[in-house]
Amino acid sequence: MKRLKLVFAIVILLFALPIWRFIDFVAIFSPFEILTSLALFIWFGLFVAIPVKLIRPQIKTIFIVLGIFFFGALTFWVNPLSNQATLDPTLNHCGRLTYTSTLYPMRNILTEAHLDDLEVRNQMCWVRKMVSRVPQKFDSADELAAYNNLLTDRLMKPEYKFRASLPLIAMLHLQINMSAHFELGPKYLYDSVHFWLNHYTVEISQRQYSFWSWPHSKYIQFEYGLIERNWESLVDAIQISE
Repeated sequence: MKRLKLVFAIVILLFALPIWRFIDFVAIFSPFEILTSLALFIWFGLFVAIPVKLIRPQIKTIFIVLGIFFFGALTFWVNPLSNQATLDPTLNHCGRLTYTSTLYPMRNILTEAHLDDLEVRNQMCWVRKMVSRVPQKFDSADELAAYNNLLTDRLMKPEYKFRASLPLIAMLHLQINMSAHFELGPKYLYDSVHFWLNHYTVEISQRQYSFWSWPHSKYIQFEYGLIERNWESLVDAIQISE
């Protein structure tokens, strides 16, 4: 029975890391911070606390429960995105307790696939923060133009411009379009997305990784490849009438 519990705990722990990594997408794409908190709270209870109890059954259940609720309170207190300025794309832009934020400072000592994976996700968090900081409205076309020039300068800064970030860049321009009190029209958004297609060109799915990066390299090439292969065709499929 003890061996069965140990095996079960190990199996759960093996799923803990990929599930934690997946929760980053909730932090990046969700407009509601509470969803990230709830996801981390449930993840900690199922994939950390329960295996600990199975491995160390002598730990009192009350301590396990208190630990879960303490971590839950921490997730509600911590922002899913960091508070660092959006000017520098190399800063750690994902919030504390996320997979990317925890491993990002160690990216240079990990495998090539982990390095690229963390860089892409950090860039996504960076653009997502820009989305959240778009002014509520622009009072004039000149103010909008000035903001767009500033935005262009920021988005051109990263050394590697990953194509997987393009959906968030489209979200950013959509947010700008919605914040303007005058009509910009869908063609503005359409042209903007095409502009960034020509700059954000680094494709993870086309990179060559060393064998010790497997299987992580194969998975991220599949995951980001879904965006890289389909995003441009999706944009081109949109018909804009003059």
